[in-house]
Amino acid sequence: MKIIGVTQARIGSSRLPGKVLLTINDIPLLAYHLTRAGQSVLVNKWLVATTNEEGSDAICNIAANLNIESYKGSLNDVLDRFYSAVKDEKPDYVVRITSDCPLIDPVLIDETIRFCLENKLDYHSNQSQEAYPDGLDVEVFSFKALEEAWELATAIADREHVTPYIRRNTQTKIANENIDKAYASLRITVDEASDFEVVRHLIETLGSDLPWQTYADYLVQHKTIQNINHSIFRNEGYMKSKFNEIALRNITNFKASDEYRKAIHKLIPGGSHTYSKGDDQFPILSPAAIARGKGSHIWDVDGNEFLDCSMGLTSVSLGHAYSPVLDAVKEELENGVNFQRPSALEKEMAETFLELVPGHDMIKFSKNGSIVTTAAVKLARAKTGRNLIAFPGDHPFYSYDDWFIGSTACNKGIPEDISKLSVTFESFNIESLKRLFEQYPNQIACVITEPEKGNYPHLNNPDFKVETFLKEAIELCHANGALFIADEMVTGFKTDFPGTITKFNLVPDMATWGKGIANGFSFCALTGTKEVMELGGITREGEEKVFLISTTHGGETHGLAAAIATIKEYREKDVIAHNHQIGKKLSDLCKQLVIENELTDYVEVVAADWMPFFVFKDNNKVFSQGYRTLFMQEMIKRGVLFQGAFVPCFSHTEDDVYYFAKAFGESLEIYKQALKEGYEQFLIGNPAKAVFRKTL
Repeated sequence: MKIIGVTQARIGSSRLPGKVLLTINDIPLLAYHLTRAGQSVLVNKWLVATTNEEGSDAICNIAANLNIESYKGSLNDVLDRFYSAVKDEKPDYVVRITSDCPLIDPVLIDETIRFCLENKLDYHSNQSQEAYPDGLDVEVFSFKALEEAWELATAIADREHVTPYIRRNTQTKIANENIDKAYASLRITVDEASDFEVVRHLIETLGSDLPWQTYADYLVQHKTIQNINHSIFRNEGYMKSKFNEIALRNITNFKASDEYRKAIHKLIPGGSHTYSKGDDQFPILSPAAIARGKGSHIWDVDGNEFLDCSMGLTSVSLGHAYSPVLDAVKEELENGVNFQRPSALEKEMAETFLELVPGHDMIKFSKNGSIVTTAAVKLARAKTGRNLIAFPGDHPFYSYDDWFIGSTACNKGIPEDISKLSVTFESFNIESLKRLFEQYPNQIACVITEPEKGNYPHLNNPDFKVETFLKEAIELCHANGALFIADEMVTGFKTDFPGTITKFNLVPDMATWGKGIANGFSFCALTGTKEVMELGGITREGEEKVFLISTTHGGETHGLAAAIATIKEYREKDVIAHNHQIGKKLSDLCKQLVIENELTDYVEVVAADWMPFFVFKDNNKVFSQGYRTLFMQEMIKRGVLFQGAFVPCFSHTEDDVYYFAKAFGESLEIYKQALKEGYEQFLIGNPAKAVFRKTL
């Protein structure tokens, strides 16, 4: 196995000219870089790929002093320079690093190579999730993949940055880095003068021959040094080149949608079967109905194409019309979908899902989330003999049934006596939950809560850990004779596989699941311990029966086949890692654009990797439905069906992220104008309305 390492180095730099020649203790940065890289055990030979620029001989001389060969090539076609430098070596694999990383770590280089070879990949990067500090980037790829990119890549960004074409056209696997997230925001690279100041401090203080983590820990512990270059955006140059090649759509035709809108409210109350899909949730200039979807894109009844952000209200986790799932469904349809007795597939699905949830022994299927959450609270009441249901009052939705809707502003049609059976606390606030148990001693049957959110600003506690809250909440419930129900309807198949409770090794009494399990097909589930779930069974003769869930369509075979196929994809392809990578990249780009537009007080990017969302504020820095709707209008105009959040799916690509980011940046420009003149000057029609409101 022949492995050649190539580092890119050039004299020119728009932000810090001649940076690789800068010296610390009379040693050039490039020499530090090459010396550390040369300690790699698995790289057979290192090369320096530089440019034909005036002054580049200085780079070649430094390399020669370390017995490393150099190649001079194109300034702008970096892919050609890189390929030409290595082609005569005829390697099996190539390692790519860049010379602006003077403290590159040889152990990380070897770890990245091993992962690539052991998994038989054509491409792998230790920065696939950008978990390490900037400045430790290592890419490993087959020479075959490099040669194909050199021959076929035509986009400017692909020629300027070597590996984007390879990343898009090879099957990769994301390693579980399992390192402290605090490292990801650090910079141990040299791109600007402030970067050089940080690296000089590290070398002068600690030396130049330590493991990467020693430098990273030092920065974490010394905020003053960390903050010197903390505001610089990672890979800004690549973002700009991608933006230059992206042509945004300009969507103005909604004629068929307007006709649809006129007719639908005469046929369907609310115009849709989910209130959050209703016309009052979108600007007038938006699609009224979707005709089809494929992957991460959808097309409306006018034929307009959009990047999909909400993915079926978070239910589509792999992508629209995802072939492996569709193939499983098509095959199962040939066997029929519903029978007088249970389908044989129900046993397979039960076993498959329960394997994912240690501690839970039984499962019940359903077609929607409200059915299983209501079944869970019913079981809790049956188990405890109590009536009160407790849940966070600041959570948007748990069920369309009376026990939840009775606590909202939309409580017409629900007797007050039923509404009184629901009590609320502040989400993820253990003290608030304790006070609730004190207020209603021996009356609360269960606590049901979503186990994770994107952020927790209401707690005003930077040290808050959701894992700690969940463990304390379960203990508190049991100490007070109540059950704990984790509602993984949204978090399941997003925060982790299958969800937050398994990520933190928790065993709630019950958990509810749904969105994402079957990639948009209708499948939901209630899981729990045998002690609780068996109350809904029929084998305990002589005991009083609990009528749990009884649905004609809960075990339809095509939904079960879709779920089994989706789980198979998650197991084999590490969907969670991909989706989190997409979410993080999108959050990072959007944060940078907000900073560049000086809008940090007015547009908040909540960077939850599993589902980033955005908060839009007015001149008083208060959430505004008007400004939110304006931003939706502008994103939709540019071909992004945006409603305030982004739900990563396995079909979302890096190109999708950059498309979203460019549309986001242009929409921010309109937002800035609106802050000066008022959103009313730019928004066509009225702002979107809250789903839970007292009056229409």
